[in-house]
Amino acid sequence: HDTWRYLSDGRARGRGIGESGRNTPSLFDLRGKPWYGWDGANDSLWAQSIRPLLDPREMGGSAARIAKLVREDDVLGAAYTRAFDAAPPDDDAAVLADIGKALAAYQETLVSPASTFDRYRDALARVDTDAARDYPAAARRGLELFVGKAGCATCHAGPSFSDNRFHRSTIESRLASGEPDQGRADAIGKLLTNPYRLRGYFDDAVVRADEANAGAERVTLNAFRTPSLRGVALTAPYMHDGSRASLCEAVQAHTQAGAPALPLSSGETADLASFLRTLSPAPMPISLAEDKTSCR
Repeated sequence: HDTWRYLSDGRARGRGIGESGRNTPSLFDLRGKPWYGWDGANDSLWAQSIRPLLDPREMGGSAARIAKLVREDDVLGAAYTRAFDAAPPDDDAAVLADIGKALAAYQETLVSPASTFDRYRDALARVDTDAARDYPAAARRGLELFVGKAGCATCHAGPSFSDNRFHRSTIESRLASGEPDQGRADAIGKLLTNPYRLRGYFDDAVVRADEANAGAERVTLNAFRTPSLRGVALTAPYMHDGSRASLCEAVQAHTQAGAPALPLSSGETADLASFLRTLSPAPMPISLAEDKTSCR
C-alpha cells in the first residue's frame, strides 16, 4: 500500500510471502463500508485488517505467533496497553482481534484528498463559471457518458463512486490455486464461519441491519464488490484480477459488446477515461498520470 500509488501497490496481484489471487485495492475511504475485500468475505474493517496477517500468501502469521510478539516486545506491549488500558490477555485470539481493531482505527482516518472533479463540482455549486471553465472538455463529455449512455453510475454511485454491492464480472479469472475465482459465492461461507465477523465472539460494536444478514442476499457466481473510483488513475492495473493495464482497457472491459452497458466508440472511451482521471487529486505524478495504452 504505497502512498505514492494512492495506497495501492501497482501490481496485477498483491504479493507478500507469495502472490495473492487478486489485485490490491487502495486503503482510502474505508470507514463505514458494509463489506470489505473484493468478495466481501469480511463485514468489518477490523476483520478485514486481520485477514492479511493470517493469509499464508501474504504475512503467514497465526494468532499465537502474533499474540506472543505483542506480549514479548516491549514497544508493542506498551502500545497495546496504552490503546486498550490493559496488558495483552492470555487469549491469543482476543489479542489478534484487538490488533485488527487498532489497525482499523488508523485506516478509518485515511480520507482521499479532493480531486479535480471535486473542484469542478464545487465551482458549479457556487456558480463560479470561471473556475468551472478550467475543467477539461473531454472530461465533461466523459462525465455525460458516465451518468448516461455508458451506465457507469448504475454501480459507481455516491461520494465514493461505488454502490458497495456485488455484480457479475465480465472477466473470468482464476485464483493462485488454479481454481475459478467465484468471488462472492465462495466468500459467504468464509464470512459465516469467521470468528472475527460482526456478531461474532469478539465483536463489540453495534451491528447495522445490512451487516447482520450476510447469507440472505441472492448470490451470483463470479460476482465482485464494486470498487471506488476515487484516485483510479493512480491505481493501475485494474479489475479484481489486475488483468487490465490501463484505464482505457478497464473501460473497454465494461463497455465492449456483451458487457452490460452499450458499446462505446474509441472517442467515447477516451472521453470516459479522461473523466475518470479527474477523480484523482492533481497534480498527479507524470509516470502514473500518463496512460500509455491508447483508447483508439
